[in-house]
Amino acid sequence: MLKKLLAGLAIAVLCLGPASVLVAVGVLMNPAANASCTTGSSLQVGPIPDSLDVTTKDGVTFTLNKTQLTHAATIITVGGQTEGIDTRGVTIALMAALTESTLRQLANTGTYPESGDYPNDGDGSDHDSLGLFQMRPQSGWGTVAELMDTTYQARAFYGGPTGPNYPSPRGLLDIPGWQSMDMGEAAQAVEVSAYPDRYQNYQPVAEAILTALTTPSKPSGSGETGTVAETSRIVFPLPEGSWTKTSDWGWRADPFTGERDYHGGTDYAAADGTPIYAVADGRVVWSEFNGGYGGLVIIEHTVNGEAVRSAYAHMWSHGIHVTEGQTVTAGTHIGDVGSSGYSTGPHLHFEIRPGTTGTESIDADKWLQEHGATESTGSSTTGPGCAPAGTGSEASEYTGDGAAMVEDPSGTGGQVTARTAHMVTQTRNAFPDTGWACYSPRPGQKSDHPEGRACDVTVGNQIGYYPSSEQTAYGWQITDWLETNADTLGISYLIWQGKIWSPVRADEGWRPYTGGGMHDPGDVTGGHFDHIHISVKEG
Repeated sequence: MLKKLLAGLAIAVLCLGPASVLVAVGVLMNPAANASCTTGSSLQVGPIPDSLDVTTKDGVTFTLNKTQLTHAATIITVGGQTEGIDTRGVTIALMAALTESTLRQLANTGTYPESGDYPNDGDGSDHDSLGLFQMRPQSGWGTVAELMDTTYQARAFYGGPTGPNYPSPRGLLDIPGWQSMDMGEAAQAVEVSAYPDRYQNYQPVAEAILTALTTPSKPSGSGETGTVAETSRIVFPLPEGSWTKTSDWGWRADPFTGERDYHGGTDYAAADGTPIYAVADGRVVWSEFNGGYGGLVIIEHTVNGEAVRSAYAHMWSHGIHVTEGQTVTAGTHIGDVGSSGYSTGPHLHFEIRPGTTGTESIDADKWLQEHGATESTGSSTTGPGCAPAGTGSEASEYTGDGAAMVEDPSGTGGQVTARTAHMVTQTRNAFPDTGWACYSPRPGQKSDHPEGRACDVTVGNQIGYYPSSEQTAYGWQITDWLETNADTLGISYLIWQGKIWSPVRADEGWRPYTGGGMHDPGDVTGGHFDHIHISVKEG
C-alpha cells in the first residue's frame, strides 16, 4: 500500500520542477516510522569509532581501524536483518571474519586478477579465496564480483532459505544445531577450515566489537543523527573517465522548455549500462521506478555522525541491482546508467539530501569534492540530462569495431556484436517503454540471435499476446524510426505485424512475411505480431 501511495505521489515532473516528491518519499521511507528493515535481531549499529583496541583469548592485543570496524558493522547489520540470526549468530560471524581475514576485504589477484578492480583492503593468496570470509568461487560460494561485495559475503555466511547459496554451500543457518554448538565449532562448520581451533581465539574480540558498535554514542555536529553505520569512505558514483558533467545543481534553463527551472541534482552523462556505485556505506530505502526519476535508488548513510541520503536516477528496470532494505558499502555496484523517466539520453542524475526525512537537496558535485571524492578525468559540456525523452532524435553512428563481441545489454547473459549493442542503446534512448531480448542460442534454427546480431522488442505487451491498438501504433513508430536510421545503425531487416522490411529492398516497402521456413507466419509469435524483430548487419 505504501508503494502505491509513493507511486501516486510521483506523478509530478520531478527533474523539471522543485523536487518535492522525493521529499515526500524521504518522509514516508523514514526508518523511524518503518522498522521493516531490521527483521532479524534487535541489533542497531551506532557511530563507528576511528579505532578499537582488542585482545584475543591468548592475550595478543592489536588495533582495528575504521575500515575493519565498518566491515564489522556490515556483518552486524546484515545479521540484524536475517531471520533466525541473534547476537550469538553475529558473534560467530565476526569470529569467522576475524580469523579468516582480520576483517579485511581481500582481493586475490594471483588467481583472479579482476578481483583487484573491486574495492578491497589488500591482496590475499590463499588458494582462490576472496573477501572477509575467504570464500572460494570454485567451491560455489559465488562469482568474483559477488564475493568482492562485503554485504553478499555476510549474507552467504549466514545462509538459510533467503541466503544466496541455499542449500549449498551451507551457511550458519543451514548447520543443524548451530545454536547449541561451541561458537568456534559453529564458525568452523561454515568455513570448513583446515585449522578448526583458530576461531575460539577471536571470541573476546568479536564480543568487544559488538559492545563498541552497538552502544550508541553522541555524534559530532548539529545535524540529524544517522540510523546506519558511519561510512568508511566516500567514492565517486561512476567509473573513472566514463562520464561528462552535463548539468549542475540549482537554477538553470530547462533543456526541454527553455524556461528557468530548478534542478535538484547533478547530471553526469555516460554510456548506457555504465556501472553506478554507492557513494558511501549505507542502507537502500528505495529501489524502483518513481515518476520522472525513472529507475531510482535512494540510499541512507551516516557521514560524520549525521544522516545523509544519496539518490541515483534514470536507470532502466533491468539496471537496478539492489533492493529496499539491502545494506551496501561504498563502491557497491548498485545499478547501471540508463535513460528512463524524464531524460534526454543516458546519464546519472545524482542528488545529496541531508537528513533522513527528505530535506531539500544540496549541491551534490560540491559535496563529493568536499569529501575527497573527486574524479579528475571527467569533463563538463552540454549533453544528456533531465527532460522528457523524445522520439524524433537522430541516431548516432557506431565508429568502432562493429564485429567485436560485448555483453548483451538486454541482460540475457550472452554476447552480441558491438554494433548490435549500439543499436540497442540508441533505440532504447528514443523509445524507453520497450522490452528487449537479444542473444539466444536457438539450436536447430538459422537465426541471427545466436550470432549476437538480432533483438526482439516488445512494446508493453507480453510475448504470446497480441498488443493493443495503442501498443501496435507505438511499434510502428519504432519501426519508422529504425527505417529512417537504418544506414546509421546498420539495420539488416525488420519484422513486425506479419511483414518484413529491409534496406536492400526498401523500394518494395513492407512485404508479407512468410516465416523464412522456420516460423508459422499466422501465429502470434511466429508472425511477429507480439514483438518487433531487428537484425543488424555483420561487421
